[in-house]
Amino acid sequence: MGKALKTTRFRNVKIKVVRRTIAGPAKVSYLSQGLPQPNYKQTHPITSQQAELDDTTPSCSESAYSKAKKRELHAWDAVKDDMLKVSFECSAPITTQCVVCQDHADYRCIECSTTAVFCEVCLKRTHRNSLHLPEKWNNVYYEPSSLGLFLFLPEGHDTHAVYTKVMKVIVSTGRLCTVTVNMCACEPETCTLLRYGLWPATAEKPQTAFSIPLLELFVCLSLECQVSVEGYCNTLRWKNNLTLAEVNTLYRALVGESISHFRHHHFRQRSLVDICPQLDDGTICPACPKADGDMIVTLDANFGLVRKQSSGTSVVEPLHGTRMFVDEKDVEEYLLSHLDSSKPHEDCSNFKAGNVLRSQKQAKKLDVTGVFGASCRHEMPLMFVNMSQGERLAYPLYVIDELLRRCEDKNIHLRVVYDIPCVVASHLHKSGEGIPHNISLAIPAFHVYGHKLPCQIKYSTRRLEGFGLTDGEGMERLWSFLRRFARVTKEMTPSHRLDLLTDALLHYGRRKSTDLEMQLLQRLDKAEKILILAQEDISSVIREAPVLVSEEDMEKWKKREMELAQQKQKPISKQLK
Repeated sequence: MGKALKTTRFRNVKIKVVRRTIAGPAKVSYLSQGLPQPNYKQTHPITSQQAELDDTTPSCSESAYSKAKKRELHAWDAVKDDMLKVSFECSAPITTQCVVCQDHADYRCIECSTTAVFCEVCLKRTHRNSLHLPEKWNNVYYEPSSLGLFLFLPEGHDTHAVYTKVMKVIVSTGRLCTVTVNMCACEPETCTLLRYGLWPATAEKPQTAFSIPLLELFVCLSLECQVSVEGYCNTLRWKNNLTLAEVNTLYRALVGESISHFRHHHFRQRSLVDICPQLDDGTICPACPKADGDMIVTLDANFGLVRKQSSGTSVVEPLHGTRMFVDEKDVEEYLLSHLDSSKPHEDCSNFKAGNVLRSQKQAKKLDVTGVFGASCRHEMPLMFVNMSQGERLAYPLYVIDELLRRCEDKNIHLRVVYDIPCVVASHLHKSGEGIPHNISLAIPAFHVYGHKLPCQIKYSTRRLEGFGLTDGEGMERLWSFLRRFARVTKEMTPSHRLDLLTDALLHYGRRKSTDLEMQLLQRLDKAEKILILAQEDISSVIREAPVLVSEEDMEKWKKREMELAQQKQKPISKQLK
C-alpha cells in the first residue's frame, strides 16, 4: 500500500475595502486573496477522462457571467447544425396546397410568409397593387416569377385620362424591378407615385422610383450612422446580388436632389410645421426658460466641418433656410463692422484655434474653414455659423448678439460658457461696449485648466453662482457626433451641405429631447448626493481645523479671492500670502 498524499489547506486572506462615492454612505467590500498554492509533484498520473472532466466542469473561482456565457455558447453549438438543415429544407416547397383555395400551388412570397404558397389566381388576387416579388417553383429551385407587377389607380379616376407607364422601381427589399404603373392626367406623376408609396427620382417625367420605406431606412442610417449614398447602394448590392449596372443605376437615381428633397419632405411630414406653424420644429429646448429665468448657453468652434471650393455652387437656397445656420450675408456684414485682428493683451491661454492647425496652402482650397455653434445646457442645438476666416472674436460676438436679440422683451439672464471668455471680456471693454448686464461669462470645466489662476477663479463654472454642475462641454459632445459628417459634406454643394448638417442637428436635438426627463432626473439625483457630500466635507474641515473656522469665514475667503483675481496686478500668488 502506498502512502496517502498529504493535503495542505491554505487560509484565505480577506482585505477590507472602503469606498466612498457620491452614491450615498460609504460602501464596504472584501477582496479574498488566497495564498500561493504549493508546487509539488503529483504521484498519480492524470487520465484523459479526468482531464476532460476538468475542462467541462467550471471552477469555483469562475464568475457567474463566464458560466452564463459558456451555457449560451454550448446552447448555440447544440442547435446550429439543425438550424442549417432547416434552412436548406425551406428552399423547397413544404406543401403544394394553396393557403387560400387549397388548389395546387407553385408560387410563394417570402415577404408575406415563408411557409405559405399560392396558386397563380390567388397570388394575383392577394397581391394586387403590391410590390412584393413572388417566386415560382420549377421542380428544382425557386426562381423569380415571370408575372408582371402592376399598380392600379384607386377609385375616382374613371372619367379622367388614365394612361400606363413602365418604370424601374427599387422596392423595399432593395431589388430593382420593372413595374407597369397607371397614371392619371389630373395630377402630376410625382403625386400619383406618392399614392403608391413610391418616391420619384426626378420631379418631371420620372422613369425611376424608390420605395418610401427603403428611403426612410436610408435617412435613419445616414443621420444616425453617417452612411453615404454610395455605401448604402453597395450594401443593397451585396444583400440582393445586384449587378454592377444595377448598382450604378441605383446610385445615379438616388444621389442629388431626389434624396435631399425626400429628407426634407420626411422632416415636414413628421414635424407638421406646415399645418401648424406654432408647433416645435425641433429647434426649441423643452426645459430651457421661455420668458423668465437663467439660460445657460455653450459656444465653440469646429474646424473639421470644412467645404472645398471645388465642390461646386448652388443655384437655390437651402431647403431648411435659416432654421439652424444663420444667413451668411448677415455674418459677412457683421465681420466687416467688427474688426478684431489685434490680439488682446490678456490672452492668458495663448489661444490660436484652427489657424495653427491648418496651413495657408490648405486653407486656400476651402471656402468654409469650420463651423461655430451654440447649444443650451441640455445640449439642444441653437444656432450655427459657417466660418471662413478662422475663429475670430466676431463669430462668438455675433452669436451672443443674436441670442440677446432672441431674448428681447424677456426677463432672461444669458450665461455664456466659452473657451476664452477672458479674451471676449477684454475685447468688449477695449471696444467701449462693455459686457451687457444680462450676460455672465464662464469657461468650461475642462478648458479652465488651460488658463492662468486669475481666469480660473473669475470664470470657472465651479466657482460662479448660477451655473450649478454644468460642465460647459456640451458643444464638444455635439461635435463628436457632427464631425462624422465631414467626410460627406466637404464634397457637397453649399445648399446640400447646409441641409444635411441641419438634418443632422435636428436629429441630434431629437435624441436629446426624447430622453430629457430621464436626464434631468439623473442630474437632480446626482446634485442632491453631491450636496450631501459637500456638506459633510465642510463640516469635517470646520471640525478638524486647528483654529476656529466657520462657514462665514469661508465665504469671506472666497470673496477675497475673487477680488484679488479681478485686480489687474500680475503676482496674485504673492497677494494671497
